[in-house]
Amino acid sequence: MTDPSSDRIFGLSPRALKVVAPLLIVTVLVIAMGTYLNQRSGSGSEISAGPVVGGDLHAVGEVGDRLFVGGHGGAGYRSAAGNWTQIKSLDDKDVMGWAQSGDTVLAGGHAGLYASSDNGATFDTVTGLPVSDVHGLGASGSMVYVASPQSGILVSTDGGKTFERRSSQGMDFMGTIWVDPSNPDVAIAPSMQAGAVKTTDGGRTWDAMGSGMGSMSVAVGKGGQDLFVIGMGDAQVSTDQGSTWTSATIPDNTSAASYTAQGELIIGVLDGDRANLYEKAGSGWEPLS
Repeated sequence: MTDPSSDRIFGLSPRALKVVAPLLIVTVLVIAMGTYLNQRSGSGSEISAGPVVGGDLHAVGEVGDRLFVGGHGGAGYRSAAGNWTQIKSLDDKDVMGWAQSGDTVLAGGHAGLYASSDNGATFDTVTGLPVSDVHGLGASGSMVYVASPQSGILVSTDGGKTFERRSSQGMDFMGTIWVDPSNPDVAIAPSMQAGAVKTTDGGRTWDAMGSGMGSMSVAVGKGGQDLFVIGMGDAQVSTDQGSTWTSATIPDNTSAASYTAQGELIIGVLDGDRANLYEKAGSGWEPLS
């Protein structure tokens, strides 16, 4: 006599399988489609640790109530509540600078210029830029500065719709460019050769500010009064618009810095392939709370 249990699969009779199998197939398809659409949209995913930026951390910047970080392999942002989100649409885009023009968040990198209209959740390529490599980026209002190793300084006065070349300087600029919100013709940029450099004529000419070291990042606070320059393994600080400079101690693998709107100095430190943020605490640094 045949054992009825031998016809069962996962404990289900053939009749039950006819009912359950289609439901399982539908469930698998729904999960797969949801995963596909999420990846295709490029929307961010919340993560417990700092975002993956790859082997190089290039830029830290505050836009609105979020702190953005970017590097060779990826980018992400930290919310006001302290939660991190990986920005999938910027994976492998080698983000090197952050800016805000109006309600648009901008990111520049080796693959070009990117814009977000949803507060940094997703980014799309900006078309019409006459260069394909953006090493430095800054903005205030409708004025956008782009530094490219291909062409130097390009400036837009319409929020990034069109650009004009202003200077052959800027081919060695790297990172976020600070643009004076009260006068966008004034900007301070990090130069790999000259350190902190400044323009007062809308990017047509740039002068070294005396930091005396090549720079990967320049953080600017108090409307240009405070400057924090990060070079290759060391840093310098000025509290008098660059008239005098003193050495500053930073953790190993620090490569980017930014002042917040509240005047807090934040630095980005690479830990493996992830970015961590630290804040100034007395004479030292502590993880951003």
